[in-house]
Amino acid sequence: MGVIAEFENDLRTILPAEWFTFAAKADWTSLREVQLAVGSQSIVRALGHRGWIAPHWAREHGGRGLSDVDAAAVIGRLDELAVPRIPRGTGFVLAAPAIRQFSSEETKRRFLPKIVTGEEMWAQLFSEPGAGSDLASLACRAVRDGTEWVVSGQKVWTTLGHEADIGMLLARTDPDAPKNKGITYFAVDLRAPGVELRPLIQMTGEHEFNEVFLSEVRIPDSWRISPLNDGWAASNASLAAERITLSGQKAGGPQKRSILGGKTIDEVVALSRERGLTSTQRQRLVGAWIDAKVLSWTVGRVKGPAGSITKVMKAKSNQELQCLAVEILGADALAWEGDVKSEYAMYVRELLRTRANSIEGGTSEIQRNII
Repeated sequence: MGVIAEFENDLRTILPAEWFTFAAKADWTSLREVQLAVGSQSIVRALGHRGWIAPHWAREHGGRGLSDVDAAAVIGRLDELAVPRIPRGTGFVLAAPAIRQFSSEETKRRFLPKIVTGEEMWAQLFSEPGAGSDLASLACRAVRDGTEWVVSGQKVWTTLGHEADIGMLLARTDPDAPKNKGITYFAVDLRAPGVELRPLIQMTGEHEFNEVFLSEVRIPDSWRISPLNDGWAASNASLAAERITLSGQKAGGPQKRSILGGKTIDEVVALSRERGLTSTQRQRLVGAWIDAKVLSWTVGRVKGPAGSITKVMKAKSNQELQCLAVEILGADALAWEGDVKSEYAMYVRELLRTRANSIEGGTSEIQRNII
């Protein structure tokens, strides 16, 4: 059996039959219901255990060792079917690029297979109260003690840290070196003695972020991701991947969290008539649809530092779109509870959440400097 045939056979085993029917019809609403019933992460785990999440990775790292051509065919098919393929947390998107490029073979074998299956969920411990966009100013210290490192410091804005198993940690290992030179990139057990997480509640009422306090936390040297004092280069691999992700590259799943909701231009025009929009509002809505369409063709194609371009564009586009959505829906969008369509209740939360789009992963001002 050829590798693509084997992949298709596995898909038929993992996904319910109606998945293929709804995907063929582009019926994303029904497909979303099936996805919720099955569970996105159960699908990801099943694909990961078979090596299909990262098919181009070596088998010993959790992949299939496929050629770029075959791997592209696999990923393309998953996207065509809107199959979720990103494990929960930031391990696959942010930690894996650094581990694959900078870590020892022992470290790769330890972490990568459990990243692709989602068995270990990761969170990012980069930002500090005095080191956000200027990350190289970080003060968290790591001091060597035999075969271990003793880490003390504070991190902030750690997304889903309260659910994660392992953290990507940047710590200063040479305080006498220039600020971006004496930094090392570690993995840290978030359940280890000395690790304390405190919730940061957003204006939406949700708990997505955390403060993390590290008090003499011990990390084995085998959990060091980067070469000693070369964590800045490794962190740039993670940050470049983060910019691309935040610019809107969403692999798998019909995630339609906007008033456009994957609509065709004809459906957008019908929406404008249904809501009785003014000519100015209609023009803005169609403009938002065009921006979203252009971004959907752009994100993921731009790699490395140039990913800053799409991140800035995505942040601006999403902020304008969610503001327009609340304006169009009026009072309907402001009803958080009660007898109101569930999709309407989402929009005001999305509007509040977009305020972070131009801050997280490096502010838009920093991205413009990179550009």
